[in-house]
Amino acid sequence: MEWSTKITKVEPNNLLISGYPLQEIVEKKSFLETAYLLLRGEFPDNETLQEMKEAAVEATKTPVPNIKKSPNEDISKTLVKYLVLDDALAEYPQDGTQGMVKKSMFCLGRVARYLAAIFGNEEVLEDIDSSEPFSHIIYRAITGSKKVDSKHARMIEAMITASVDHGVTPPSAQATIIAASTRAAYEIAVAQGVGVITDVHGGAGAKAARFFQECVEKSEKENIDLIQAAREIMKKQLDSGKRIEGMGHRIHTKDPRRDVLWTLADKTGVAGKHVELSKKISMLFEEIKGKKLPINVDGVIGAIVADMGLDPLFAKVFFIYGRTAGLSAHYFEEITTQPKMRRINFAEAVYKGKKPRRVP
Repeated sequence: MEWSTKITKVEPNNLLISGYPLQEIVEKKSFLETAYLLLRGEFPDNETLQEMKEAAVEATKTPVPNIKKSPNEDISKTLVKYLVLDDALAEYPQDGTQGMVKKSMFCLGRVARYLAAIFGNEEVLEDIDSSEPFSHIIYRAITGSKKVDSKHARMIEAMITASVDHGVTPPSAQATIIAASTRAAYEIAVAQGVGVITDVHGGAGAKAARFFQECVEKSEKENIDLIQAAREIMKKQLDSGKRIEGMGHRIHTKDPRRDVLWTLADKTGVAGKHVELSKKISMLFEEIKGKKLPINVDGVIGAIVADMGLDPLFAKVFFIYGRTAGLSAHYFEEITTQPKMRRINFAEAVYKGKKPRRVP
């Protein structure tokens, strides 16, 4: 029996959030504007956006719980601990439509603070205010730098925004929706979704970053052409039965998020050898295996992360951060439009949101 969602329409080579192509959203809108769109189906006006940003900034300024982190603990597990143990998030009101939106914005602010705590960067968040772009706050939380590189901040925000949602079928969305169907608390349901973002679901970007780094390092160390270095590494991996992470997609033959991220990497001056290689990797794969396998958004993000000189882990961090906005939207859609503890067949979901339109 079919059921409806109004958030994201997923079709081959196209992702529409409330009718808007995600690639246009990434190019023209901020992360918080996109988070609002996921929840309300429209972009906020400037006054509403400022109000939402204030909720996020308030959250970013509020200290987070002290948690114990195990050695080599997956970043998703660490974030789950913060979400579940965070009284400030649990107690934040969510009544009414604006309450739901503000709660989501507060959560996104909390995630910035969690990340700052995880990476030892909380000090740089002490003097922030709601007048600066939220992308600058994210940049500070991640890098620990008080001085913001606005182009890098823009690139980070674009990667996060590109990851916000892929409909109801990804495991993270399913986990959150199932929890919401039992009317689990907001932070518990979102934590359920974050918790299933593992190396299997959501981890390809970090693995792709390491792959691209290995290719560039081999090229430089052995003083050989980058393509030749990549060819040798790829052939060795494929011959041993290993996958090349960041390639292929169960729905897209040309990931709609690919080109906009490449373009922004060029515009922001981030693009270097890793991004250059990411543009040629599909050609190399076809040369070696004799079949086409396109690079996906994880592969592109991995290459950009590598060119920015960031730890490969951040490819996964950006995916989780962006997806948290989508999980919030799925949680509130479930509790406001569906009966409790329903039997859910995710293959029966039908998009019944806005028709295709252009981002203003």
